[in-house]
Amino acid sequence: MRRLARYVGLVCTVILLNFLVPRLLPGSPAAGGGGDEAAVLPSAAYQALVATYHLDLPLQAQLARYLAGLPRGDLGWSLTSHRPVARIVMERLPWTLLLVGSAVVLAAALGGVLGWAAAWHGRRRAVRLLTAATVGVGALPEFLIAMVLIVVFSSRLQLFPSGGATTPFAGEAGLMWGLLDVAWHAALPGLTLVLGFTPAFALLMRSALVPVLGERYLVTARAKGLTSGRVVWHALRNALPPVATLLGLRLGTAVAGAAVVERIFAYPGMGLLLYEAVSARDYPLMQGVFLVASLAVLTVNLLLDLIAARLDPRVEGQA
Repeated sequence: MRRLARYVGLVCTVILLNFLVPRLLPGSPAAGGGGDEAAVLPSAAYQALVATYHLDLPLQAQLARYLAGLPRGDLGWSLTSHRPVARIVMERLPWTLLLVGSAVVLAAALGGVLGWAAAWHGRRRAVRLLTAATVGVGALPEFLIAMVLIVVFSSRLQLFPSGGATTPFAGEAGLMWGLLDVAWHAALPGLTLVLGFTPAFALLMRSALVPVLGERYLVTARAKGLTSGRVVWHALRNALPPVATLLGLRLGTAVAGAAVVERIFAYPGMGLLLYEAVSARDYPLMQGVFLVASLAVLTVNLLLDLIAARLDPRVEGQA
């Protein structure tokens, strides 16, 4: 109960911050980004825009309207596209879940295998080189990895498109061709994310495995004549919890999208939507993206907390 009460308090805090933080940013939705290039509206248009979206109300009144709409799933209307925010978010969310979710799962699998190889066969030169190369590539900024992939695989080899999520009218050729077209467009942004995510999983798996390799239960397992696969499984069972925690945290943050990667590849996900909302100071849209992303992270953290308490009673005692 204390854990649930704590998360309810966090949700309330997140909702309040989602409302206040966009309004603390410089600029105004009625004047674009607020910089030198901000659009200057005629006075009548400015007043109409402010009145339509209730920006002239006191902050408390705006907060009350925002809170009143949340139970109905009403996240407001976008100031730039003049459409319900909830509908816009639901249009973009599947693209991000497909791209970032797939990349996180694939990176966890690759990183787990690489980390296991680094711990189990760490003296082999090929394993050391592969580990060093993976960590080195992962240390590069995502935008640099993305640009290299675009130059090599899109501009030079012309194997994959450099942007977008679908080819116009590709779906008319059939469901299978439509799915292949989606996967084709997601290849380069997905590979960028996988290269960035994999080192963390690999290093965590290696760090979790190395301390248990000399444990007595593994020596006993070998002495009992268990196969190498069974011995490895006994070691992995003790190393998987931290990796699973990282996987859950990555999946939780996946809802927020990968703003840099989606921007570079013009991928229509939540990250690009957030970039567009911040650029236009679209308060309702920013609030919607922040709220959905924050609730996803809190929900995943709560589930991980409950699972950890279930697996280890000592965690329950610390709650």
